Amino acid sequence: MTIIRLLNIATLSITVIACQTAGPRDQLNTAPGALGAGLTIPRLDARTAEIGTPEERDLLLDVYDRSRIKLEKNPEDWDAWLRMSEAFITDARVSGNYAADQKEALRILDHVLAQPGVSKEVRGQALTLKATIELSQHRFADALELGREALRIDPYRAFNYGVMVDAYTELGRYDSAVMMCDRMVSIRPDLRSYSRISYQREVHGDIPGAMEAMDLAVKAGLGGTEETSWCLVQLGGLYERSGDLRTAEEHYRRALAERKNYPFALDALGRVHAKQGSPAQGLKEIEQAIALMPDPHFHMDLARILATTGDKEAYDEAVRNAGKALIGLAKGDEGHNHQVGLEMARFQLEFMKDLDNALANAEHEFSHRKDNNDVNTVLAAIHYAKGNMQKAAEHIALAQRTNSQDAYLMCLDGLVHVGQDKVATGRELIAASLRTDPYQEHPFIAEARTLVGR
Repeated sequence: MTIIRLLNIATLSITVIACQTAGPRDQLNTAPGALGAGLTIPRLDARTAEIGTPEERDLLLDVYDRSRIKLEKNPEDWDAWLRMSEAFITDARVSGNYAADQKEALRILDHVLAQPGVSKEVRGQALTLKATIELSQHRFADALELGREALRIDPYRAFNYGVMVDAYTELGRYDSAVMMCDRMVSIRPDLRSYSRISYQREVHGDIPGAMEAMDLAVKAGLGGTEETSWCLVQLGGLYERSGDLRTAEEHYRRALAERKNYPFALDALGRVHAKQGSPAQGLKEIEQAIALMPDPHFHMDLARILATTGDKEAYDEAVRNAGKALIGLAKGDEGHNHQVGLEMARFQLEFMKDLDNALANAEHEFSHRKDNNDVNTVLAAIHYAKGNMQKAAEHIALAQRTNSQDAYLMCLDGLVHVGQDKVATGRELIAASLRTDPYQEHPFIAEARTLVGR
């Protein structure tokens, strides 16, 4: 897939950059070396940003070093290649250095998969690991095919079902995702399976059930690890989207207490503090998150707060930085780039007011995953902004097929009803949406509040 007309570069006054990096990183003393079959051991950079614990970092480097030593002795030690690829995949997730780390992991995995003599077990693991990268880069159809092949090789490995859950979910094939999720948890009821159950419940409108499952995921995890901290932030997000900022803040603070400088918790905490009426504190925390990991969503959260402070210069800079980060993800080399059409459409709608390009990107996503709720929601929003109520209503209906209780979707549905002269019903939907989440942040929230007098 390609991204259609990513951004109006002249408007943003930015230059297309290479893939996003996570800041300065010191090189390990061990240099890569050429091996047989023309493959070179890639270098794993040592992070200088203090994310996680020193013990965790040392463990990751130890996995890398042990694999490197084995490969220097035997370039056909396929298990060592797999362990090395896992080190790069883990480092990408922890540090945000997706471009470089995922490039090396894919190079390793493609090398392993190209060998005719590897065992079925090795091939199955390599397929699953490659699928996780494809999912991260939003290549969902490719990930699904890799997951299917891995599942044929080993139908009893829970991780394989996790890949299928994620791929089916992103493609909007929710019934299949639920079925895979059930199989996954029956094999291994752990953090990975519980967190996926949580999301499936949220998609299907069961918010209390989603909270319960994510709480189980947290309890099944080891405190302070990246995956457990991620689950804590997701659990906080469920409460935040339900309007319970106090409980959301508690989970975000716990994630930070257990995992020092966790960027996603810092960003979420800053977002909540701004909603609670402390924008200065919120800005400080989100800026800390950006310094650790310049995720485009962090820049957008920063811009939303700055929009309320009246600091236009800082707001414009945050928007430019968000655009740069999105383009950076989309412009990876050797075909290993992220597919960010949905994210770009949202960005163009909310921050650039570029409805034509937003629609082009959203329609491109729709052509690949027409049943996905998020894709249909953004298409509904764009059509509403363009004044096409009929098309907006069609996409809302598609997004509501799973009984989603998403407050933004409900608010959008209300606005479309008002636009179709069904004012009473529209106002009821908007009011219900604001009761669910009084702190919504989206391009139409001011209009919605005005319609219901809030």
